[in-house]
Amino acid sequence: MTSSHEHNNGDTGLSNPIKIEVNAGEGCAYVTITDTSAYPSLQDVVDRLKEHDLPYWIDEKTIGDELAKNTTGQPFRAAYARDASFEIKVDAAHHFASLILKKGCGGRETTIVDIQLKLNEMGIVSGVDLDRISLALSEDTYEEPIVIASAKEPVHGTDARIDCMFPLEFKMQPRELDHQKVDFRELKLIYAVAKGDVLAKKIPATPGEPGMTITGKAVPAKPGKDISFTPGRNTIISADGMEVTAAIAGQPFLKGKSIFVEPVYAIKGDIDYSIGNVDFKGSVKIDGSVVSGFSIKATESVEIGGVVEDCSIEAGMDISIKGGVLGADRGIMKAGRDFSALFVENCYIEAGRNIIVGDALNSELSAGDSIDVALGKGRVIGSKLGAQNLAIMNTLGSQIAAKTQVSVGFEPKTVARLKELKEAARKTEHTVVEIEKHISTLEEMGRADALPEEKERLYGRLLATADELGHQLQEYRGQIQMIESTMTKAAQPTVKVRGTCYPNVRIRIGRLVFDCTTEYHSAVFYEEDDKIQVNVYDNKT
Repeated sequence: MTSSHEHNNGDTGLSNPIKIEVNAGEGCAYVTITDTSAYPSLQDVVDRLKEHDLPYWIDEKTIGDELAKNTTGQPFRAAYARDASFEIKVDAAHHFASLILKKGCGGRETTIVDIQLKLNEMGIVSGVDLDRISLALSEDTYEEPIVIASAKEPVHGTDARIDCMFPLEFKMQPRELDHQKVDFRELKLIYAVAKGDVLAKKIPATPGEPGMTITGKAVPAKPGKDISFTPGRNTIISADGMEVTAAIAGQPFLKGKSIFVEPVYAIKGDIDYSIGNVDFKGSVKIDGSVVSGFSIKATESVEIGGVVEDCSIEAGMDISIKGGVLGADRGIMKAGRDFSALFVENCYIEAGRNIIVGDALNSELSAGDSIDVALGKGRVIGSKLGAQNLAIMNTLGSQIAAKTQVSVGFEPKTVARLKELKEAARKTEHTVVEIEKHISTLEEMGRADALPEEKERLYGRLLATADELGHQLQEYRGQIQMIESTMTKAAQPTVKVRGTCYPNVRIRIGRLVFDCTTEYHSAVFYEEDDKIQVNVYDNKT
């Protein structure tokens, strides 16, 4: 069925040269230019079509081409029903497919079946999200790429691992009962197992799950890596290689991928003349005390239930003293990892990581990480403390004691080594100067008269010694320069005092020095703007 529409100009009475005929059967509209004397423009024709509110897409290119030919009296198709369309784009790796819907105009709408057929035609058979396609169609999401198919990514296998049945590390944190008491009884740093106990199990590697591209191509998964699970000293591995048990009673350890058990040397009483010095490959547990003059060496940990007098104790890992240390200026304690004691007095303490004590009186403490003297009374009096990151205490210094010093910022062992080298370089330089004076004296004597044979030999020895010491001095200076250039300062070295910091206390942070000349209460000392600053210490931090 065809209908004809004409537009009349009411002001002039002249008929409009644009004649529109709609053919509903064909789903289009024809335009005929009837008058060449008032030939319309492209916009005139488009506006005329829009006035009719036709459900068709206006083909401006065809209209423009016909107007350019000055077509008159000949109808041409200027608008027609256009079906909705869509486009599916796939990335090169076939990881995803995107749908772009394009709006139609009076024509057939796109259906989910159309899209499914196209996906099948393109070979997209995996990871298709039909719900997302339906949502895009219902919401008329046009000209916007929507991911409608995604590849299944492979799940790579997990590596084999060792699952230990015993604690690998102990945190030395005594429980504070009140402001004056600390409970060290809960510090169990030696974990003992019985013969036959299961120590560890091997969790095997997994092969992983393969993935799949949207076109159905398998994507292989990387299998997890296996590990060799070997028994260490005093352990037995099962026939299938998946389980390790203890062959003896002792303390288990994991080193690398091997489990081993070191025996624990347990002493029920004191270390005295009835026991003698202890040098043990493993851990040492002493129920009693260690009396004056004895030494204990252990490759692992040392745990002492009583008091330690002026003794020497070295442990490859931790030292825990539930009583205290009365060092009498001769006691030396060195722990490869952590050290804890109820108090330390007149002794030297060194720990590779942390030191936790209740009081530090007239002692020297050196820790690779932190020193905590904030438990119990938490007093640091007449002592020297050095830690890389943090030193914390309740009371720092006193009104009558000798000077108290706290240093943070650099690793104490490195600082000590630098100090030793500088002192050695100073002494060597002094010796070289004295030798050069003697050499100059002998040379003056030689210019006046020939030196006696004895003086000649002395002159030769002095020259050789001066040359040797000169090389040694150069070596010292080189080591000093290397250490100073590689010394790494802690990120935020800090000294914290919960209670009172008295005068006659010196605080070092890095290379900065702060001498306390007045009392500070609840203070925190830190570096800022190349100065040591003092602020209020918040107990909650």
